[in-house]
Amino acid sequence: MAFLVAESWFPNQHYVLYPFKTIFIGAVIAWFWRSLPSLAPSAPVLSVLVGVVGVGLWIGLDPWLVHYEQPLVGRNPFQLYPAGEAWTLFGFRLAGFALVVPVMEELFWRGFLMRWLIKEDFTTVPLGTYRHFSFWITTAFFAAEHGPEWALGLVVGVIYGAWFVRTKSLGNIMLAHGVTNLLLALYCLITNDWHFLSIVAPVHP
Repeated sequence: MAFLVAESWFPNQHYVLYPFKTIFIGAVIAWFWRSLPSLAPSAPVLSVLVGVVGVGLWIGLDPWLVHYEQPLVGRNPFQLYPAGEAWTLFGFRLAGFALVVPVMEELFWRGFLMRWLIKEDFTTVPLGTYRHFSFWITTAFFAAEHGPEWALGLVVGVIYGAWFVRTKSLGNIMLAHGVTNLLLALYCLITNDWHFLSIVAPVHP
């Protein structure tokens, strides 16, 4: 959360801050890796397809579901930095977005919160257990995390949640989430449309 606040207040320094966030969060995940449940996907091919569907919906529904009330700050590193530095920073952005973020977010949203809302001792709740309240509250918070793109987050969050309930595997939704993020970042790079990797600029009085 501290990194997100820092990025929102210094949007033009996002690519400089992002490697620190990626390395720090990646190190925390690695430190606790042995205490985590199995993250091996049980249905990798179908999980990749779920991720492809996710990015298709994210891009395709954007003009229909999202109306930006606050300005989005473009994050094209190739306009902010020399080419060599830009590629390095974009590489960190891609690695964090496609590898670290899906693991961190799914551990929290589906691995912890969705089960904790069922029972405080969440480790006794099997992965993928469905209860109306926990499923939809978790999905709502997941959507809200995406700010002005909350409607897209809601649609894709329902798909991730349903796949989690169906397969009972954190690895499957992490893979799907990672594929969505990877393809979305590559879409930004190829089309030079960077608003999907943008952040909401703070509104100052």
